Amino acid sequence: MVRVRLEDGMGKSGIGLIHQWSIDAHVLHDGSVAHIESAELRDCILPPALVDLALGFLAENDEHVNFVWTGHPTGALVRVAITKGKYAGFASAHLHATAGAELPFALTRRELDVVTLLIGGLASTAIAESLSVSTRTVTTHIDHVMRKFDAPNRSTVATRALDIGLVGLPFPLSAPGFETLRVGRLVRSAGTRGPRKRWNPLPAAGTQPIVIGALVPVAGRGLDDGVEMLNGARLAIEEINARGGIHGREIRMEVAGLDIDESASVRATVDELLRKKIDVITSGYLASQDLAIEAASVEGVPFMHSSASSVIGKLVASNPERYKGVFQFCPSDALYASNFVAFMTKLRDSRQWTPSSERLTVVQQSLWEIVDFGIDAATRLAAEQGWELTTVDALDRRDSTSAWASAAHEVRATRTAAVMLGSFFAPDHAQFIDSFLTEPTDTLLYSIYAPSVPAFRRLVDDRSEGIVWATTTGTYSDRLGHEFASRYTTRFGRPPGRSHAGISYDRVHILAQAWGQLTDIRDFDAVTARIADVRYRGVNGAYSFAPYEHSTLSYGSGSWDPSLSQAHATYQVQNGRNVMIAPAIYASGTFRRPPWIPAPPDGAP
Repeated sequence: MVRVRLEDGMGKSGIGLIHQWSIDAHVLHDGSVAHIESAELRDCILPPALVDLALGFLAENDEHVNFVWTGHPTGALVRVAITKGKYAGFASAHLHATAGAELPFALTRRELDVVTLLIGGLASTAIAESLSVSTRTVTTHIDHVMRKFDAPNRSTVATRALDIGLVGLPFPLSAPGFETLRVGRLVRSAGTRGPRKRWNPLPAAGTQPIVIGALVPVAGRGLDDGVEMLNGARLAIEEINARGGIHGREIRMEVAGLDIDESASVRATVDELLRKKIDVITSGYLASQDLAIEAASVEGVPFMHSSASSVIGKLVASNPERYKGVFQFCPSDALYASNFVAFMTKLRDSRQWTPSSERLTVVQQSLWEIVDFGIDAATRLAAEQGWELTTVDALDRRDSTSAWASAAHEVRATRTAAVMLGSFFAPDHAQFIDSFLTEPTDTLLYSIYAPSVPAFRRLVDDRSEGIVWATTTGTYSDRLGHEFASRYTTRFGRPPGRSHAGISYDRVHILAQAWGQLTDIRDFDAVTARIADVRYRGVNGAYSFAPYEHSTLSYGSGSWDPSLSQAHATYQVQNGRNVMIAPAIYASGTFRRPPWIPAPPDGAP
C-alpha cells in the first residue's frame, strides 16, 4: 500500500486507515505511484486494488473513466476518476479518489448495485439472483431509482448512470454486458504492468511550464472551501493543457497550504512561493489578505484574489502603481447589506411576502478587519424604503460555541421581519439556524455566501429548506453553469459549490487568455495590462475590472451591462436544491414562503 504521512496542523502526524479521504496520485505503467496529494489533512491510503485498476486503464489506453469502488476495507464507497496524465515525462494514469462522499441522486449502496447490474443489461430476475433477494424487491429498488433519476425507464437510468460514473466495481457478478464497457475493459486488464512509457509532450517540448502559485486553505474554517478552490483550478488547468497549454507550455499549480485565520504564516507562505519563481499568485479569502498582497507587490508578481473586500479595494486604489498587479475576482462585500435591504423591499412591494414588522436586522462577524458589509449605506437605504435597520455583533472566533446561538435568541426577542446572517462560515450559520428553528418566529432568514460551500448542507441538512441566501459572485444556473457542474462532478465525484469552485475555474481561464496574448508571460506589467482590459464570460458571470480598485464589476451597482458585470446572485433552498431567484434575468425560479412562516390569511400575500 502507498501510505501518505500528513501533519494535522498541530505538529502531530501519523499513518492509519480512515473512512474519509480525498487523494490525487499518478500511477505509472510499472505500477509505481508518484506525486501524491491529499485535499485533507488526514492520513490517506491508496489501496493496491485501485493501483491495479489504474494499470488496467493504462493498458486499454482510454482517455478517462469514472466509477465507484466498493472494495475499500472500511466499507466506505470511493468515487474514482482516472484520466490520462503525465509525471516526470512519463505517461501516467492520473487517479483522483474520494472516499466517504455521498452518491449523486442520494443513491443507497444497494441501489448502486442495482444500477450497476442495469448497466450490465441484466433483467430483474437475474439481478434478484445476483443480489440474493426477491424479484419484487428488485422491482421496488428499480422504481425508487427511476424516481430519483427522474427517468421514464430503466434504460435511461443505465445511460445516465454510466455517463456520470455511477457504476460499482468490483462488479456484483460476471456478465457479458460489462465487457463492452470502458470500466469492463479496465477490469479485464487490471494489474497489467509494463515498461514506463514516455508521454507525448505538448508542442514546443523543452519549454518551461507556467506555474500558478496557489494560496489554498488546508486547515481550519476554510478547509472545505479550499477543496472547492483547488478543484476548480485543477479542472481548468487540465482542460487548457489538454488543448496544448499556452503556446505549447504546460500550466502547473504550486499549492501553498495555510489556515485563513493564521496571519503569522501568511508572509512566510508567500515568500516560499516567490522563491519557487512562480508566474502568478492566486488566493481565496484570508483574514490578512493585505499581508499577502504586500509580499507579492514587492516582487511585482501579479496577485489574483477573491476576498470580496471593499477594504482591500480601497488599499489597491490608494497606491495604483504599487498594487497595479492586484485583482479581486469578485465584487465587493460592501454590497451585501444594501442588497439585503433592496431584496426585502422588492419582496414586500411585489406582495410576494408580508413582513411582520418594519425592522430588518444584520447579524455580523466582528473580527476580520478586511470585512465591511456596507452597513452605513444600507441604513440610509432602509430609511428611504420605510425600514429600520439594526445590527447585532457576533464573534466569529473558531472557539466560540454560543455567539451565533445567542444572536438567534436576540433576534427572536425582537419583532424582526428579516435577518441577514453576515458570516462567511457555515458553522456560524448552522449555529444560528439550529437555535432559531427550535422556536421559530415569522422572521425570514437571509444568509450570505456560506450556503455556497457544500459543508453548509452537511451541517444544516433539511433545516435549510426555505432559507434565502446571496453571494456577490455565484455560479449561474444557465448552460455554462450546468455544463461546468457536470464536468466538475464527473472529475471529482461530487458537485461543486456555488461560488469558489467557479471563481477558481474562471480565474485560470482568464489568466490563460491573458498569457495567450503575450510572448513573455514573465513581463508582469504586460500581464497586468491584459487582465485590466479583460472582458470574459465565465461560469460565474461576466468579468471586467473597475479602474483603480481592480475589483470585478457588480451588475446593478458597478454596471447595468450584464456582459461586463456579475450578478449579485440570490438563491433559495427549495426541495433541497439551490434555486437562483434573483436577479430576474438569470433566475431559474421564484421566491417561496419558508416552511416555518405560517401561511397568511386568505387574500394576503
